[in-house]
Amino acid sequence: MHRKLYLALLLSLAVAVSAMLRPAVAQQKRWAAIDPNSEVSSPVVWGATEDEARQRAIDACKRLSKSCANGPAVTDDLREVFAVMCCEQPRTGCAASAAANRRDAARNVQRMFADAGYANCSVRHYFQAGTGKKQ
Repeated sequence: MHRKLYLALLLSLAVAVSAMLRPAVAQQKRWAAIDPNSEVSSPVVWGATEDEARQRAIDACKRLSKSCANGPAVTDDLREVFAVMCCEQPRTGCAASAAANRRDAARNVQRMFADAGYANCSVRHYFQAGTGKKQ
């Protein structure tokens, strides 16, 4: 009898803890962003919302450089990778894009530059969105 009571108590406790954690997990969603500069010194930053992450990325870049893109790349999938690419023609410019892997992230940012008429481009760094570490 004690065993059934004990199991029922554990089950009730597990349900209660699960219900309490569910809202906390939902609130923990983070967005990652990076606003690249020509020195390639911008860090990955995070925010609770897309707008907050964008603003933090712009602010972080401005603390380090005067050549910020002011157009941060943003993702809410922290498993993604940011590719930071800079081009030299018609003038120096850097941008970033996030995707599931390096190849797709680089392809996305390359497409942005090609559509804008830039050339002589190269990927400078890859960053993991969830940790900010260079890859």
